Order: sequence, then C-alpha cells, then structure tokens
Amino acid sequence: MLRIFIAASLLSALIFPAAGNPAENKCLKSVTLTLHWLPQAQFAGYYMALKKGFYQQQGLDVKILHKKPHESIFELLKKRKTDFITVFLSTAIKARSQGLDLVNTGQISQKSALVFVARKDSNIKTIKDMHGCKVGIWTVDFKVIPQVLLQKNNVKSEIIPVVSDVDLFLWRGVDVIVTMWYNEYHMILNAGINEDELTTFFFSDHGLDIPEDGIYCLERYWQKNPEICRRLLAATMQGWRAAFRNKKKALRLIQKYCKAGHRPFNKAHQQWMLSKMEKLIFPDNQNCQGRLSASAFKKSVKILQMAGVIKAVPTYNSFCRIADLSKIERGNDVQRSKSGF
Repeated sequence: MLRIFIAASLLSALIFPAAGNPAENKCLKSVTLTLHWLPQAQFAGYYMALKKGFYQQQGLDVKILHKKPHESIFELLKKRKTDFITVFLSTAIKARSQGLDLVNTGQISQKSALVFVARKDSNIKTIKDMHGCKVGIWTVDFKVIPQVLLQKNNVKSEIIPVVSDVDLFLWRGVDVIVTMWYNEYHMILNAGINEDELTTFFFSDHGLDIPEDGIYCLERYWQKNPEICRRLLAATMQGWRAAFRNKKKALRLIQKYCKAGHRPFNKAHQQWMLSKMEKLIFPDNQNCQGRLSASAFKKSVKILQMAGVIKAVPTYNSFCRIADLSKIERGNDVQRSKSGF
C-alpha cells in the first residue's frame, strides 16, 4: 500500500504540477488589500484575479476586504489593518501632501467617471447655474474633485453630504448630485428618470479628466516589498483582462461577493458598471499596464494646487512607484494560455 501511495503521489505531481512562475516551490506571501467601496463590478478585476489563482501564481496569498462607507481608507492603512488600498488619485495626492507617506503602485482607472447630474426642469444648464443650489457631494474620501469643479467656476453652493445612494436627488432634496458614470448615474435611470430629462456635467468635459482608482501602500512597505507590489499589480491587471473577456463569469462572481457582503445584486446595473469600467481601464482599446503617466500626475497636481487643495507638491518619482511589468507580463502569457484566458 505504501508503494502504491508513493507511486500515485509521483504520478499526481507529474500530471498536476504546482502553479509555477513565480510561485513554484515558494511560500506564498500574505497580503491584505482593502477596496475603497462596497462589493460591486467596480472591483471585478480583483475578484477574478483571486478566483482564477492569478495572485497565487504570482506568489501571493491575497485577502480582499471592503471598507465601510463611514470609514476612512487611510486610517485603515495607518493603523496597519491593511497592506494595500485602492483610492482616487486626487484623494491620494491630497493625503500625500498632508504628510502621509503614500505611494502609487498601480493606476487602474485611466479616465474620470465623475458626473454632476441635475434635472432639466431645474433650469441648471451650466456649472455656474449651480450657484446657491443644494449640491449633494459624497463624504469621507471622495469629495475633493467635485469641490474643485465648483471652486474653479466660483460657484458657492450649499453642500449636502450624501453617502452611497441617490435618494435625496430622487426626492428633490438636492438640486444637483455627484455620481459615477458607472454607478449612481445608472441608479437614477433605473429609478425611472429618462436620460432626456437630465442635464449632465461630465468632469472630463470641464478640464478635470483625472484618473481615479489606483492601488496604494505606504512608502516604507514599498521599500521593503517592491516585488510584492509589482506582482500584485501584474495579477490584478490579468484579473481585469479576464473579467472583460468573460463578462458572464465575472457577473456571477460579483453576485457572490455582493451576497457575502449582504448587498443587493441587480444584474442589469452590475452589467452596466462592468462595461463602463472597461472603457475607463482600457480606453480606446489601449493595452494599459496599470501605469500612472507623468502627464496625468502633473495635471492632477496642478489642478489641486490651483484650487488650494494642496500646498506641498510631491514629485512624480517619489509618488509613483510602478515598475516595468513587461517581464512579469510575459510570464503571465504562459499562465493565461493554460487557464484559457
């Protein structure tokens, strides 16, 4: 029996080799990644990377968490409750200027999805028409750029804090509300308001096309673990490509995360979100590798500086710690072909 067991073990090792490159015969490194919002298609690439073993193939044992609406994502990082976080670029630059040793290790979103929405019957036709109006803007980590757009146009509005829905707008508690194109904007449409009844102000059309979702860690963590940072990004981008190539599978996976997080799952809404995320992450079919360009960084810094949001200005090289992923990506090609992605 012992001989049979040994023979079977050897045969199994030959047929099912360990998921190599680069994790082969190495202990997995434990990593915690906290996403800056609740479970939804905005994070499908991370879910897919975990589900399909892409993180494991990179030698990482990744635990994915979601922050609660009332929490500050930076507090979780400072208290070492997480190794990595996702957050808007503008919010990260502001935190860095205020002394937090935050570094960008991956830029997932390449375009802005922010939209101010008003009803046409409110007679708000321009940004300046918002002067004196009630404007719903998110609390905690997401309010920087909406406030910059108002300041840029010398608009003084009554800012009404909102958390995670569009109910105040639907009930006419606010005249204008900030939304994400892939999320809250579609919620308004789902509530029965037609697009031709709305006036929209895409921030990208008003000189504020600032990339949003990125991956961040503390400088001291990057100094000790640059390879972990690179491999986390490589696997994440692989996850996003897999999610967009297999949208049906991605939606089923998103549904599982929503259920686990006690969140409602609306297939049509999540499908909308997934399709819009593809346009933000891979705009114009570009093969982006999760990099923050120097031009996008400098533009973002200039906008925040002119609006008085930041005083201290970090340099691009000190803030952006993304290395060339080409070597890691070439290694991933083999894994993708094996897994059908």
